[in-house]
Amino acid sequence: MPAPLYQEAYKRKAECRTCVVAEKTPLKIFTARIDGTKDYFNESWFEYTGVGLGKLLGWAWVDLIHIEDIEENLKRWKQSLRTGESFWMENRIRQATGNYRWHSSCATPIRNAGGGIWMWVGYCMDIHETKMKTEELGRFLAKEREMRKDAERVNHSKDEFFAMLSHELRNPLNAILGWSQLILQGTMNSESVRKGIETIERNAKIQNKLIEDLFEMSRITAGKVTLELLRIDLSSLTEAVVDSAVPVAEAKKVRLRKIIDSEVGFVLADENRFQQVLWNLLSNAIKFTPAEGEVEIHVRRAGSRAEVKVKDSGIGIKREFLPHVFDRFRQADSPASRQQIGLGLGLAIVKELVLLHRGTVIAESNGEGKGSVFTVSLPLIQHRDTGSGIENQTDILLECDTRLPLTGLTLLVIDDERDSLEVAKEALTTQGGTVIIAGGAAEGLEILKAKRPDVIICDISMPGKNGYQFIREVRSMPKTTHSSTPAIALTGFARPEDRTKAMIAGYQKHIIKPLNTTKLVAVITDLVPLVPDQSLS
Repeated sequence: MPAPLYQEAYKRKAECRTCVVAEKTPLKIFTARIDGTKDYFNESWFEYTGVGLGKLLGWAWVDLIHIEDIEENLKRWKQSLRTGESFWMENRIRQATGNYRWHSSCATPIRNAGGGIWMWVGYCMDIHETKMKTEELGRFLAKEREMRKDAERVNHSKDEFFAMLSHELRNPLNAILGWSQLILQGTMNSESVRKGIETIERNAKIQNKLIEDLFEMSRITAGKVTLELLRIDLSSLTEAVVDSAVPVAEAKKVRLRKIIDSEVGFVLADENRFQQVLWNLLSNAIKFTPAEGEVEIHVRRAGSRAEVKVKDSGIGIKREFLPHVFDRFRQADSPASRQQIGLGLGLAIVKELVLLHRGTVIAESNGEGKGSVFTVSLPLIQHRDTGSGIENQTDILLECDTRLPLTGLTLLVIDDERDSLEVAKEALTTQGGTVIIAGGAAEGLEILKAKRPDVIICDISMPGKNGYQFIREVRSMPKTTHSSTPAIALTGFARPEDRTKAMIAGYQKHIIKPLNTTKLVAVITDLVPLVPDQSLS
């Protein structure tokens, strides 16, 4: 065979081999024209995506890119077309199952003899497992760094706490010893002796309170506090605490104002311990409110819960300290600049006791000098008239009303992330709820055809139908079905406009990930009244 013919045959054979390799390689190979429209995809694309060529050619391939990656992908691709530089990006591409997997996407320009681009050749390589392991390692390292920082903060806080403890204990001790020595000298008149004894008594009480707080916190953290739970009229209990605080407020010339709903209902509580919670909050508010200031205490019903708010016009809380106001070993000022006596354990004790009552407590303040508001929320218990005396009702009330806050509620949780589903299921089940899970919007809609949950909790960013599309379909159902079921958007989208978008779509509440069980439970119980225990009806 003449050399030219042999070379031509060899070239054709090489081209054929190249085509076979391109078609059979597991890499997802593509080519594109100089304007960026893609004109060739190998077999791996069809096997992975489950779509035909028509769903890939031109710019149709964009629909396969994850919604969060599309904007950056197009931006980089158009920049490469404009500059002639190679394209590279990590993005998520939808497969036939509807799931997304991470890929490393690359494209290189092919130039002619004159240096001009006449086509682009690229590929997408599946890097999902590597990406997940890298992210998991990153999360682990970040968690380890945060744990190290937490340990350093705790150690620093403990050092500050013990310095403060020494300071706070020595101050009253100094007054006690000083006046004791003066009295023992026997040179003082009766009036001075009386003054000295009063000072000793006052400082002994201060020191006793400091020691009591220390022991109380120690018992709580050791899990040695037991509650004697009884049916308590919250309004009456609050009235009694406010009345006992009147002399303290009058001595400091602070006005006390109470707005108490006498019909708020009953809670299951340890009377002494919850009285301690209210007293700590009220006395704290009075202590940090200047003369002629005002302290308000409100008691009201909020859905299936009772709320007690203690509001003052005092010194307020620094914004940066607000997240730490209930922490142990933390105070807003340093021992050297502290103006109030105490170890700062009062609010930490309040938080722990409220949690033991299955309640929540939050602090709010607009900053220094703008006062503060502390809100305690407890689940209300239902009154049942059995026709017998109150003594005989006690056991029945304790039996039916010590239920967990979500007892009797069926909750549908929808999320395409399996780990997120399991966390939500575990968290809500431990609070008494019956949890049904769905791995996507389509599955959730199918479940709604057969079951009727009390609340829907749905992620927003999901493949196929997202959370917005899902809730719109639910709200468009006939009114005889589940169209009015309360729904909560539990999502990583945290901007104000994301919340507005969720509300417009049809959700009643918008909660930002990561999951905060306490907040989610409170929102659920606000949306749905306590479900009666049918076994006692």
